[in-house]
Amino acid sequence: MKTNDSLGVKILIVVILFISPALHLTGLSQDSSGNMMLTGPVSLRYNYPGAKPVKYLNTTKIVQTMDINGQPMDVNINGAFGCTIKASNADGKNIKLDIVVDTLGQSTDSPMGSSGGTVTDINGRSFSVIIAPDGRSIDFSEAEKVVYNIEGSGESNLTSTFDNFFPILPPNPVKIGDSWNTADTLKTSTKSMTGTTVVNSVNMLDSLYINDGVEWARIRSKLTGTQDIKVQNQGMDIRMTGPYTGTVEVIFAVRQGYFVRQAVNTKMTGNIELSQPDVMKFPVVMNRTSSSTMLNEVQR
Repeated sequence: MKTNDSLGVKILIVVILFISPALHLTGLSQDSSGNMMLTGPVSLRYNYPGAKPVKYLNTTKIVQTMDINGQPMDVNINGAFGCTIKASNADGKNIKLDIVVDTLGQSTDSPMGSSGGTVTDINGRSFSVIIAPDGRSIDFSEAEKVVYNIEGSGESNLTSTFDNFFPILPPNPVKIGDSWNTADTLKTSTKSMTGTTVVNSVNMLDSLYINDGVEWARIRSKLTGTQDIKVQNQGMDIRMTGPYTGTVEVIFAVRQGYFVRQAVNTKMTGNIELSQPDVMKFPVVMNRTSSSTMLNEVQR
């Protein structure tokens, strides 16, 4: 069984590289908890302040279960990424953000042992990204230049991290109960890996309220889509494909113009295929839980 164990861990390690606003008010009402409820509609747009940076911490947990020739294998991955964001000069109608990396790390536990750790040499690295007012990526080329290595996983960069870091906001003003659809395709590439994720999201503005003097919007979403990851490593050509489903909850500070929390839960059920040196196929289930939380106090 040792060969199967080694094969499973090799597959996991190379695949995991991929898994490496304005306000318009029209009225107010009050809910049963005493929070002042906004009746909307509101226009949600990013507008990060330049004077006081906003700090975030993202934590991710992945549980991957593979069946290799009838032998189940569970692998657990825990990751953390912290950064500080502030607005830079405007780029036309888009928003340029200066970002500093505060922390980055990943650990992997499998039947073959543990690997990973904190990437200390990336702390303090700075770069800029450009996003549209609704959060869509415009230019993340500088994130691609921030390259790092995690023990047991190899080289990667921050492109995939920021491709889905900022929740996408509704294109038009919305009121409670309004829904809208978004569709996107995320592509990631490193020296040994290419990945494509198709995202279809059905979103709803769940609530608008005022608490402690801050106006908040809660958006809830249901996700469906597909993942397709191709990796070359140690003489193996590996492809992982499959559909996934999930949920997202976003808390957005309306007047301040930035999100304060994004929680994502997804489950992918698919297959891992090897085309070289031998043709093999294994079922895989991957559960992923991720949370990005603002650390410092919201500016009033």
